[in-house]
Amino acid sequence: MGSKPAKPVVHRGTKSWWNGDVKTLCGLTFKSGNSREMWFHSPPCPACEAVHKANKSGGKR
Repeated sequence: MGSKPAKPVVHRGTKSWWNGDVKTLCGLTFKSGNSREMWFHSPPCPACEAVHKANKSGGKR
C-alpha cells in the first residue's frame, strides 16, 4: 500500500534577477532551472497564502 503522491500547489514568491532562484513566502527555495513555472490551475500553497494574507492585512501602515 503506497501513499499517493502529493498534489502540486502554486507558491507565491519572488524570482531573483541575478541568479533565477525562486524564494517562496513559505520559505522554500527553488534553484534556477530546477522548478517549472505553474500557472494558476493548481490549488494554492496554504503556508504561502497565510503569509500573504498576514502581510496584506497588518504589514504596511
